[in-house]
Amino acid sequence: MITTRRNIKPALLAAVWIVLVPLLAWLAASDVKAGAMIAVGIIGGAMCLTCLVNYRLGYYIYITVTLCIRLGERMSGAEQQVGLVMDALLWCVLFGCIFQRGHESAKKVNYAKDPLLITLYLYTLVQIIEVVNPAGPGFLVWVIFMRVFIRNLIMVYIGLNIFNSMKDVRTFFKFWLVISTLAAVYACIQQWFGLPSYELAFIARYPEKFRTVIILSGTRVYSFMSDPAVFGILMAGNIAICVILLTASKHAISIPKKLLILISAGLQMLALGYSGTRTGYVMLPLGLLIFFIANLQKRNTIIIAMVCGLVGLVILYGPFHGNPTIIRVRTAFLGKQDESVNVREVNRHRIQPYIYSHPIGGGLNTTGGNGATFAPGHELADFQTDNGYLRAVLETGWLGLLVCGAYFFFIIQAAIINFFKVKDELDKLLMISIAAVVFSIAIAQYAQDAVSLVESALLLNIFIAIVIKVRYTYDAS
Repeated sequence: MITTRRNIKPALLAAVWIVLVPLLAWLAASDVKAGAMIAVGIIGGAMCLTCLVNYRLGYYIYITVTLCIRLGERMSGAEQQVGLVMDALLWCVLFGCIFQRGHESAKKVNYAKDPLLITLYLYTLVQIIEVVNPAGPGFLVWVIFMRVFIRNLIMVYIGLNIFNSMKDVRTFFKFWLVISTLAAVYACIQQWFGLPSYELAFIARYPEKFRTVIILSGTRVYSFMSDPAVFGILMAGNIAICVILLTASKHAISIPKKLLILISAGLQMLALGYSGTRTGYVMLPLGLLIFFIANLQKRNTIIIAMVCGLVGLVILYGPFHGNPTIIRVRTAFLGKQDESVNVREVNRHRIQPYIYSHPIGGGLNTTGGNGATFAPGHELADFQTDNGYLRAVLETGWLGLLVCGAYFFFIIQAAIINFFKVKDELDKLLMISIAAVVFSIAIAQYAQDAVSLVESALLLNIFIAIVIKVRYTYDAS
């Protein structure tokens, strides 16, 4: 009897496959859209199951999907509910982590006294207070914002169960540099051979995307990410990481590996230039400044600093006057020659009376394009902040701005404390890399709402989890 029952399940599974395979083939042949939807459903279901069974692998699957999902959207020819896909995957990773009870090392974290976590709690409290903001757009818009904010909190929590040793941290950086290099390669292809037809059709369909990609000096590339701005910001941070790693001794990083890192940095430097993101151009030297200050006693650091300074001077003052990419780089450092920078300054001064008269802001998702979409008619709707700090004070008031500043401060502080705490040279470089990238993003917030972008927020949340876990779990023995 038992043998019979055991035989029934394989037979039933085989029968299902016998029916499904020709059915799927027929649907795909008769209706391409239906076939594509079925294929996406099967792949998505397999990913969700993988995330439930192995949350560590699921964590990296989620990162990959988040970075690449916009490419699939553009291939489809129309905007899709990609946020639902991301949420489904992330919740599967979370449930997988909960079902498997996470990792024991996560219990070592002092959740009640850690200053970075306390800042995160306060930031959450600020968002909750906004639900009763009389100037806010309403409960539904607040829910839409909190959905994204909760996604960030989940990423931090899962990260606290992922990064359990410096080996895990190194694994992440290897993964991140590989996928970033692939993104840079695709961006170079976009620049050298032009955007594919489906990309051109997609941006032509949406005027706001067309305006951010097609500018007077040419096309801004964005690889497989959502837009040129976030792509440029990530490329700038990654170049800083590569430059920092190049200063390692040959005992920490071998010459062949350094050559690979150098090639990666070169490709990402080209990609940054092609993205046309002036914020990214400024981020790079400012991010490296943190590293140079912390390592001035090392010969390799001084050599790299001199090389970077020489390259910067050549780009800014070299005899290159016809290249649109170099011209845009120069306007980032000589901003007064660019009218768009002056317009932003005028807008910031014009909105100051609103800031003084609204101590808790005008409500979440009320500025810029989000305001025009979710809160039409609001006083801040369609006001382009072009500044993450300005958006924070306009939407959440002075308290929100202060917490936002503290948020960056404690991440950088934790990374620098870890830099002096860890003993291995490579681990030290990774910690100071985090400090450099986060500092550059904090600077970028003044010219770009960098933290609200999905991909950059993803990296920031990962860094938060890393610096917290290293603080509590690092063992020099």
